[in-house]
Amino acid sequence: MPSSSLLAAVDLGSNSFRLVVGRIESTPVGDQIRPVDQLKETVRLAAGLGAGNTLSAAAQDRAVDALRRFGERLRTFPPERVRAVATNTFRVATDARAFLERAQQALGFEIEVIAGREEARLIYLGAAHALPADGRRRLVVDIGGGSTECIVGTDYAAEELESVPLGCVGLSQRFFPGGSVDRASFDAARWACRDLIAPLAERYRAAGWQRAIGTSGTAKALWQIAQTDLGEQRLTRDALGLLESLLLKAGHPDRMRLTALKPDRRPVLPGGLAMMSAAFEEFGIEAMDYCDGALREGVLYDLLGRSMGTDMREVTVAQMIRRHGLDERHGLAVAELATLLYRESARGTGDEIGRAGRLVGWAAQLREIGLSIAHVDFHKHGAYILEHCDMPGFSEDEQRRLATLVLGQTGGLTKMRSRLENADEWLRVLSLRLAVVLHRRRDGALPPSIRLRVKNAGARLELPADWARAHPLTDQLLRQESVEWAKAGAWPLVYQPT
Repeated sequence: MPSSSLLAAVDLGSNSFRLVVGRIESTPVGDQIRPVDQLKETVRLAAGLGAGNTLSAAAQDRAVDALRRFGERLRTFPPERVRAVATNTFRVATDARAFLERAQQALGFEIEVIAGREEARLIYLGAAHALPADGRRRLVVDIGGGSTECIVGTDYAAEELESVPLGCVGLSQRFFPGGSVDRASFDAARWACRDLIAPLAERYRAAGWQRAIGTSGTAKALWQIAQTDLGEQRLTRDALGLLESLLLKAGHPDRMRLTALKPDRRPVLPGGLAMMSAAFEEFGIEAMDYCDGALREGVLYDLLGRSMGTDMREVTVAQMIRRHGLDERHGLAVAELATLLYRESARGTGDEIGRAGRLVGWAAQLREIGLSIAHVDFHKHGAYILEHCDMPGFSEDEQRRLATLVLGQTGGLTKMRSRLENADEWLRVLSLRLAVVLHRRRDGALPPSIRLRVKNAGARLELPADWARAHPLTDQLLRQESVEWAKAGAWPLVYQPT
């Protein structure tokens, strides 16, 4: 089987880590992905969150061991064919950044920490490809280990996307320590869930969904119990009520005699049941079907889109340009030059330079987004917007890097010392700043030759001297730019008309 036909997705969930390898197959209705291999490791990363939301050494070790095994399976895959995403526990852990380095080394691939709404988007994308495109509006509920995603959509289009920061692991730890369950603890857990879901309920009910779908482990476990042990064809409100009664009577999930309840699902059953019961009540669900497609399948289809030239990040950037009324032509001109300067000067593999170059280009296109707030300090406003707004397709780290580039596009550079970690990140900022200066007049008039030479000690910008004399404003701005880089003391720039 040629590796060029394979894609792989790694889902670093709060309860379990999963790897799926899929093969791209052409069909009369377009390319589809057929899973050919899957691995699952029950890591319970969220259970390792201690005081101050730090991850325990044991939880980190479990995760690293699992990722090493995944890494062995993926050893022959090129980086552009693999996407690994991390969810809620990585979002909330205070030591996630340091642990992420260990995790990436173990896996052998970059790991993206994604925001809750991006997780919801990918979950719906995966579910949509596993369900018939029948035009019916769906409510999709995905109860994970550390968060719960709720989506309303029709066919392949998601219309409402939300994520609440409670899942089956966190709930089970918080309300059912040691696994013991009684009426008071279960009611408290359910009310905590309802309190989080209630703000969504009116909007979601008003959307007029026609079918409820559950995805991922909790929904699958409850659906299987309903069918195998409770005699239901679907997961119904009555089935949830009966299961709640059985759990309270047993007092502990380990004492429940349920054929369909697997050992690794028992510790998190109380929390998952409380959240699902709350979702049924708040959204007015009477019965729910289960669907195999979820986050990892969504990641595969998103990766397929990128490989076929349909990148959700490009769509998001285009939407933001229109929404904020940005000068698209100017943004593209700055992006083209900034990307050219960076790619001609950067060091690294082609894939690394390509990924970073795309970020430089997107930052250039969005660099004036802060003008929608105010002209004064527009670069600071823009950085805030890009770091904190919802940007479908982008990981949290990508958004931070975009924000850093937009912040560094103008003004003093001392503010960048704490945000830039290496020479390549300084080069990205330099490439953007130079492109901004050279396109200051917005007339497209560029020097006939531009050369940016990079050495370990800094950079040298070479332009034709006669062009510089004919463009005194640009010449002066570039000389000022050289002064700013000297002040920063991190990466000097020599400007030399030749």
